Amino acid sequence: MEVDLDVSVDGSKTNDVGQNVDGIIMNDGDIHGEDEGGVDFPLPCKGMEFGSLEEAYSFYREYARIVGFDTLKKSTSCGRNREFTHATFACSREGKKKQTIGVRNPRPCYKVGCKASMHVSRRKHGKWAINNFNNEHNHELQPIQARYLRGRRSTNPTSKDNTDILHAFGVHISNIYAAMVKQCGGYQDVDFSEDMGDHFDRECRLAVNKEEAQVLLNYFTNMQEHNSSFFYAIDLNDEQCLRNVLWVDAKARHDYVNFGDVVCFDTTYLTNRYKMPFAPFIGVNNHCQPTLLGCALIADGTTSRYVWLMKTWLRAMGGVAPKVIVTDQDDAIKAAITQVFPSARHRFCLWHILSKVPQNLSHVIKRHVNFMGEFKKCIYRSWTEEEFEDQWLKMIQIFELGEDEWLKSLYEDRKLWVPTYMTDTFFAGMSTVQRSQSIYDKYVHKETTVKEFLKQYKIVLQDMCEKEYRADYDSWHGIPVLQTCSPYEKQMSTTYTTEVFKKFQVEVLEIVSCQVRKEKEDGTTTTFKVKDFEEQDDFIVAWDETKSVISCLCRCFEYNGFLCRHAMAVLHTSAVPKIPSHYILNRWTKDVKSGQAMNQISGELQCRIQRCNDICQRVLKLIEYGSISQDSYNVVVRGIVETLMHCESFCNPI
Repeated sequence: MEVDLDVSVDGSKTNDVGQNVDGIIMNDGDIHGEDEGGVDFPLPCKGMEFGSLEEAYSFYREYARIVGFDTLKKSTSCGRNREFTHATFACSREGKKKQTIGVRNPRPCYKVGCKASMHVSRRKHGKWAINNFNNEHNHELQPIQARYLRGRRSTNPTSKDNTDILHAFGVHISNIYAAMVKQCGGYQDVDFSEDMGDHFDRECRLAVNKEEAQVLLNYFTNMQEHNSSFFYAIDLNDEQCLRNVLWVDAKARHDYVNFGDVVCFDTTYLTNRYKMPFAPFIGVNNHCQPTLLGCALIADGTTSRYVWLMKTWLRAMGGVAPKVIVTDQDDAIKAAITQVFPSARHRFCLWHILSKVPQNLSHVIKRHVNFMGEFKKCIYRSWTEEEFEDQWLKMIQIFELGEDEWLKSLYEDRKLWVPTYMTDTFFAGMSTVQRSQSIYDKYVHKETTVKEFLKQYKIVLQDMCEKEYRADYDSWHGIPVLQTCSPYEKQMSTTYTTEVFKKFQVEVLEIVSCQVRKEKEDGTTTTFKVKDFEEQDDFIVAWDETKSVISCLCRCFEYNGFLCRHAMAVLHTSAVPKIPSHYILNRWTKDVKSGQAMNQISGELQCRIQRCNDICQRVLKLIEYGSISQDSYNVVVRGIVETLMHCESFCNPI
């Protein structure tokens, strides 16, 4: 059950309550007389005896499992002594669908009037025998899919005890299932199914007491009263206990318009090292600083939790999905993103993967001191997919790692983390979830509880805002020091924010270390080979002068959002005086937020620097318009005089 409160621009509240309805898909199949392992199983026949009614029903259920259908107890009858004397077991698809009137979301029904059944009766000596057996089904059977049938979704008490122990120690359900598959020797023999997930689901709740839950609710309601754009959603389990929480403040929803192209979803704090199950959404602003785009507290790291969280967060952001999302390497997150953000480019955190190497390949590192160097070279120095494939194969052969399962899984997911497979995607320089860790490690510790975190949360926001508005102020009022005579450096010094310009300036300074040589011309496109003496490598750059399109093998623009030294060296050789406008991303400019600022009245601004910066941006536009003509100048000056008089009377009351 989920309850979310979103206040739109007009201040109206909307409540949503939703539930999931499971369905079963039955596929074509053949009837088999033996199970998947090839062990013979006796077919039911008239006169076959059993020691009890339950034994008879267990036999019929096992037969149904092998054949590929589900069962039910259709009817039973008792004698004068109230003991069972007759029973009929049937295919679960017997009967007809009942008409439902006035039900908005009726559950799916698979009744098709199947006549297959087995009738048993108790004989005088106490045993039960088959009186009649009908094996004619009017629907397809599938023994391979039998474990997915509703009647098979049960777990015996021993399995539940074992899995309860594993779950109590923080082992995820997916890992429990994988362990049971390995122990049983295959998926078909695993005594673990959806009801086990439901078993955990009912128990799954946030580790918060009533006092902490009330603190959360009070915080949300106060924030929403303070600013109508504040969004929060609460997810409850069947026992009406708090399970998941998401909140997105007004600033985050505003920032998402400009900086929602690349988002990092960090689940570091869901690990056993932390008591607080905190999962933030992080973006990158125009100063290369992390910006908070949403916060969540979730009960566990299952796919269903992530799906709820991502769908709710997407609703808070007006249904606009990010273009790129960076996460830890996790199968549950991967499945949720595929479902909720099918068009987004998903990337695993490269730092997270590299941090696992010593843990998973410690035996290799001990034997080969040069392994990590070769591993990183394969990742970072492969400029094409073919180069990576060749270097990976050589690495596997040299270090004899062909049978290593972890490396096999990495290779299968290579398109989600190896840089050379993502050369066409802009990542705003983000390849690691360490951004969010650097934000919260100052305030969140291993023993931090939800209540303690909420006390620190406002400090975190104020600290982030202070740094952002200080950077805004410095970018608008500071004058970058030029270190070359390059026209590109001078051009971008007035456009980029201070922090982005510093990164761009490094590329400009390294142009002198590049030697450009024309390779060939193909129509309007000229191909150059740029020898980079600093990197000690060659890079291919293609330049189409008619379209002003340039691309470099290093893919700096695609990854960072500004041109590399190699591309600018070619532009300089081709006598191009300015960087083409389509290579200047608006998200890195100092005035990316000024357009929105002019079109709306800001909410309450928390600090003096923030207010000063906001006024400066508005006044700059006023100066631009006021200088156009004498008439516009008179209007502006008159308005300034009136505003000053009003401010003086407000700030210095008699």
